[in-house]
Amino acid sequence: MTDPSGVGTQSQQAGVTRAQDPPVMVASTVGDVTAVWQVEVDARVLLGDFSGAWLVDSDGVHGFAAGADWIDGRDDRETVLSLILGRPVIVSGEAAGLSAGLPDGVQVVDLEATVENARAAVERNREDFAEANPGKQQPPWGEIEFEEQGGLPPQGLDGDAAEAVTRCMSTARGVRRLAQSWNAVEKLRVQRLGGELRALPLVLA
Repeated sequence: MTDPSGVGTQSQQAGVTRAQDPPVMVASTVGDVTAVWQVEVDARVLLGDFSGAWLVDSDGVHGFAAGADWIDGRDDRETVLSLILGRPVIVSGEAAGLSAGLPDGVQVVDLEATVENARAAVERNREDFAEANPGKQQPPWGEIEFEEQGGLPPQGLDGDAAEAVTRCMSTARGVRRLAQSWNAVEKLRVQRLGGELRALPLVLA
């Protein structure tokens, strides 16, 4: 369990001064239980991955984070979620794009619009490459897709908690794959067209 306000990884590109792109939070609420996974999305990170996870219900935060001294009010659901969800949030399941069950002021990501935004950026890469290199074959830009990624059910949980974690992890795996695809495109763009690596182009709902 990690403090989402203090996560940091060393840039893989020498001389970069831009601050690390913040992680994206994935949240799923079932009943009064909210599962949260933190996904690193910085294109300069060699291997983006999960960097935090929390399970919060009406009694506050559970698991390892229940003893995290950086979380004030660990026994209060709203306080904990307000602290953890200070980054852009992708809501999984049927509530995708909505802030139902989450504190006021949460920055909810429009995942569908984000994917379209990324695809448009890839298309601009193709256009820019064609203009700069008339007649040359396009690099393998690849495709930008999002798809839920299933996995093994969580151990030691049942009921709403198990369902919230299952949904959250499925979406988080898909977001991780999306971020990795975007990062690969960005590294290829910098190699072929120059410029700086850009963050996953999130669109807020």
